[in-house]
Amino acid sequence: MQFIEDIKKKVGKWVFKRELKINKRRKEVCNLESAKSIGILYDASSEEQINLVRPFVSFFFDLKKDVKALGFVNAKELSYCHVPKLQYDFFYKKDLNWYYKPQNYIIDNFIKKEHDILINLTDSSVIPIKYLVASSLAHFKIGIYEENYEIYDLMISLTDDRSQQKLMNEIKHYINLINKKNG
Repeated sequence: MQFIEDIKKKVGKWVFKRELKINKRRKEVCNLESAKSIGILYDASSEEQINLVRPFVSFFFDLKKDVKALGFVNAKELSYCHVPKLQYDFFYKKDLNWYYKPQNYIIDNFIKKEHDILINLTDSSVIPIKYLVASSLAHFKIGIYEENYEIYDLMISLTDDRSQQKLMNEIKHYINLINKKNG
């Protein structure tokens, strides 16, 4: 079975690199003040993960931004906590093709929207979200720093504390710095 998984991952990696090359997005540094729309990608497999992201989404919503959080649920079915709401949508294993690329109308709408800022709260080990970051037409992409993984316009380097909470705090901090330097 590992042999088949290795083939899936190799095909997926090839498709991922191809999508990065053909993505014709307009790159543009965007500060929090000028951003109108913000997309957030995260792992929503558990209720705790969703609750951790809620204040982060609310932070942008309270600033009158058009916010959409798209969570990946690493399960074969959705549970009670995965009910779509105004700012929240979810996709899960059923929405992945055989090499883990997400595909459905919610995903298509998300990646085709030209978000001013796209924030990925996962690392590259969450393959379905990695595809969405590569495919997204967002102007300014933000994510965690990983060596030899340069698909972001702003990468946040975390050393000791690599928690999602620390990443969210650092993203808010740096987006505010951009405001002060450009604003």
